[in-house]
Amino acid sequence: MENLTAQIGMRIRAARKSKGITQGELGKKTNLDQAYISRLENGTAEGSPAQILAIARAIGVSVAQIYDEKDMAGRKTDDLTDEALKLARTWQSLPAEQRAAMREAISALAKQFKTG
Repeated sequence: MENLTAQIGMRIRAARKSKGITQGELGKKTNLDQAYISRLENGTAEGSPAQILAIARAIGVSVAQIYDEKDMAGRKTDDLTDEALKLARTWQSLPAEQRAAMREAISALAKQFKTG
């Protein structure tokens, strides 16, 4: 099991990426150096409670999401490519009826590939 510092860093990275925020942008929002944010995310530096709070607010997540893996369930993005993250953000921005139409179109294509 990884140490708590590394787990917190991974959760910060996942939350940041899920919101489409770069380390540089996060640094500007929190007045923290981008290199320091990188070290936090890599688990080689520990953030103070005030820094973690500032990061959570800048990203738009709760502090609980940073500290508690249960609150991050279903939000694991470390293994996703930038293209997949962009697609997920685009999908989330679509109205529900457009997402439903897209699901139907994808299902029809999948059936076509299976039979073709």
